[in-house]
Amino acid sequence: MHQFDPDFADPTEWARMYRDAGLQVVPAMTPSENRTQWKRPALPKWRALEHELAPDLTFERWYGEQGEHARRNNMGMITGQCSGNVFMIDLDLHKNPAAATWWDGLLALHNMGGDIETPRQTTGGGGKQILFQAPAGWTPPTCKTSIGVDIRGQGGFAMLPPSMHESGTPYKWDAGLEPWDMEIMEAPRWLCDEIDALAKKYGGGSTTASGPAEKTQTPEMAKNEFGRIIDGREEYMTRMVWGRVVDEYRQCPIKPSKADEDDILRKLFTKYETATKSRIIERGTPNHILLEREGRGISLLRQKLKHAFEQWDEKVRRHAEAPLPPREAPAQPSRAPAADGIEKFDANPSEDGDEFIYNPNDLEVLDMQGILTLPDPTWLVEGIIIENALGFIFGAPGCGKSFIALGQALSLASGQADWWNRKITRNGPVVYISSEGVGDMKFRIRAWQRATGIAIEEVPFYLIRQSINFMDEKDVERLMRAVQSIVDKTGEFPVAVYVDTVSRVLPGADENLQKDMTLFIRACDMVRETFSATVTGIHHTSRAGNMRGSTVFDGAGDFLFHIEREKSEQIGYMTAHKIKAAQDGWKQAFEMIEQSVGDIKGTTSLFARACDEPTRDKGAWPDKATCRTILEAIGSAWNIGKPWSSMPQSRKQGRYASSIIKQQFDVVEKTAELMIQTWLQNGVLSYEMRDKGTKMQGLKVTGSID
Repeated sequence: MHQFDPDFADPTEWARMYRDAGLQVVPAMTPSENRTQWKRPALPKWRALEHELAPDLTFERWYGEQGEHARRNNMGMITGQCSGNVFMIDLDLHKNPAAATWWDGLLALHNMGGDIETPRQTTGGGGKQILFQAPAGWTPPTCKTSIGVDIRGQGGFAMLPPSMHESGTPYKWDAGLEPWDMEIMEAPRWLCDEIDALAKKYGGGSTTASGPAEKTQTPEMAKNEFGRIIDGREEYMTRMVWGRVVDEYRQCPIKPSKADEDDILRKLFTKYETATKSRIIERGTPNHILLEREGRGISLLRQKLKHAFEQWDEKVRRHAEAPLPPREAPAQPSRAPAADGIEKFDANPSEDGDEFIYNPNDLEVLDMQGILTLPDPTWLVEGIIIENALGFIFGAPGCGKSFIALGQALSLASGQADWWNRKITRNGPVVYISSEGVGDMKFRIRAWQRATGIAIEEVPFYLIRQSINFMDEKDVERLMRAVQSIVDKTGEFPVAVYVDTVSRVLPGADENLQKDMTLFIRACDMVRETFSATVTGIHHTSRAGNMRGSTVFDGAGDFLFHIEREKSEQIGYMTAHKIKAAQDGWKQAFEMIEQSVGDIKGTTSLFARACDEPTRDKGAWPDKATCRTILEAIGSAWNIGKPWSSMPQSRKQGRYASSIIKQQFDVVEKTAELMIQTWLQNGVLSYEMRDKGTKMQGLKVTGSID
């Protein structure tokens, strides 16, 4: 292969480099030439080039000195037979984390977790595309999947550097993995088998011994959790349009005017847009715009309505004059042929588009390798709150939980370096939803300002005080639009959204009913995923002192902080009931201070702050080094056949772990009990049979705290 310098190469040199590598390089379109389907060869009959490399004369006509495309930067390759049986694995990493899970899992399982040395590029949209050569006797399938993994086999097409993406970012070969510096690797057998399994599961030209891959049938209609149609939308639109036009004829046989048609269009689209939901997931973009991008929006509806009115004097009249059938319960829309032969318009999005079409019926299933290759959490507040998480601060009325949440929110919004001596790693706009006690919200904020000495006038803290029903999708969408207006104003996504209190956004819902609370969690997730914000709910406790409501809260929360303070006491405690990504079980003392807000009336408000005195006494967990020593002692006891026990009745035998930890390590017994319980819950310890003969059971070390 000739010497190649990407920094100074023009399009003809790029194309010649690819051709020298045996790839079928062809000129490609630009976004300005075709906004929706620009990832295509800029050739009228490119399918004729799928089976063998284009002749030299053809290549020179494209990329010679005076070639037709000598100044065209955008180019691509046709995969398969014409490129020496080279195929491409396309990983949509930037939009679907399941793609990274699939690929990293394969490397961990088959390649010791190491990377594969074969040409790989980063697309203009942020994905990864990897080239392999198909081994003899195996034909790579061509398939698209819902997990963001596409295989470009025979007859596939992919853009190549130096092409420019519509985002303004060029395609680029990864450093050290450029095709001019290395050969394209032959795909190992294990990779071929994994690709065949992928194609069989998601559809495609599998070459497994069992024959062609099986494709599952598309359901007649699918709805999301709020009951909005996400599959079967075009059929629903067709029936809705036809029924409305026939009803118009029944009311008056004179064809409506253009103005009336426009009014019908607006009303129909309002009804349609309310009943349906786009399958494209994109932060902050309204539903009607996403529907239009899918080809299932107002343009398609306008076409169908126009086509129906064109049949006004024929099919519309015949249907309007036919006797009405007996009224029955409305049938669900189906994928049967369109009523009365109305033409169905093919408006599917581009096969090679960057948009991730999300099917909410698909569930991501992670095997062990997938779990181990999940990305590490990114902290919002170090050690306690991760970014893009859902959690709860809960406590009894009057305990101070709202003051704590407000102080945390203001610290995030005002650019503070820490909150309660814990580092804040990301600051930005904060949205606070509260229809409870908003009358004194300004006093609480002023008190926080005077207590901290931080100016608040320009702080990007936004209060939403209207009542919002998180069980109603229309209300949730109102919230989404409100948050989007903040994004438009600040140019930033919010780092956090607070819901104070949870019960206020659940009017009429049963907090103990799992079905209702699951819907609430999904509404929170919609906000969290759309804006990449951490959502924190402020909630009440039950009479038993636990967080009120369904166990769905405990399961869904990435962090749970229990606030406790007697009304007559100034000092209270925040207990880390659960932190999914760090050690929990600890307590932090805080105090409620009465603070003047600085007005002429002498108004005061409360302010919550962490106590100055040390909060970790004998009742707190020991340090990590001591915890490791305790676990070593538990392991040694198991190994010699005298395991410690977590059962209080073992105290008489001298095997009760909490008592032993108290005696040997000077830890309060109640704290030791909590440590053992936490380690059991998190897989650090297990309770197993040690001796089947004597039926002795005890604690066994099965994990670590690192």
